[in-house]
Amino acid sequence: MKTVYISMLGVATLLGGCGGEDGVFDSLKPRASVFYYNQITSNGAADQNALTVDFYVEADDDDSALNQGYSRDDDADELEVRIDDNEDNNSVSLRGESQTGATLFTERARFTNESTYTAVSYGDTSVGGVKLGVFQQDISDVPTGTARFRVINTVDPVQYNRFGIALRYNSDQTPFADELRVGEATDYQTMNSGLLNLVVADSEEDPEEVLDRVDCTLSGGKAYDVILAFEDPLNLPTNAGDVDGELVLYCHEQDEP
Repeated sequence: MKTVYISMLGVATLLGGCGGEDGVFDSLKPRASVFYYNQITSNGAADQNALTVDFYVEADDDDSALNQGYSRDDDADELEVRIDDNEDNNSVSLRGESQTGATLFTERARFTNESTYTAVSYGDTSVGGVKLGVFQQDISDVPTGTARFRVINTVDPVQYNRFGIALRYNSDQTPFADELRVGEATDYQTMNSGLLNLVVADSEEDPEEVLDRVDCTLSGGKAYDVILAFEDPLNLPTNAGDVDGELVLYCHEQDEP
């Protein structure tokens, strides 16, 4: 058998041939993943082109989702950035621009190595600023036959002259979220797989004022980001009595562990 010797210089040459700084060592650096959803509304706008966003996530490198219109049922593409291995130095910049190049929102967040995040832009351009919510995903295993979900609220009750939202299962009279604000997420909930049927109510009214009923289907063994949104982003209800039939759930399967 012939013994082959490779010098350290040879190893360095081989690694350098893989792209140097952008090669083997760089590819082994920790990464974080982001899934972006655009729920920006513009009440009274002529068409949905006014809602289109170019979304950028930047750390040691960057990724982007360009020309993202109003998000509906489709799951987002995965965006990846390399981050520093030191958790004290993994600040990430997230920003969104309109199709005219105007800045819609900017946000800085600290990402944990090898973790996954959901980013959701929300707000109505006709009444105020646009904001971005960033939520870390729980990507631990989900038992077979059950589904895990949280609800991210992009519905601002101010649009229809109310203050907060309460959420409960249609089969349960007790809310699992009793004062949910726009841009907030509920705690994770676990249910049997199948139809997720929720009642959306005014958090301030007693007895309960039901605003709308919304649903979607969750598969067993999966985790979901469930986004509560306006169905028509250009024509929002301005009275609580007009909300019925105007809300929707967009259920997005989270990244698998």
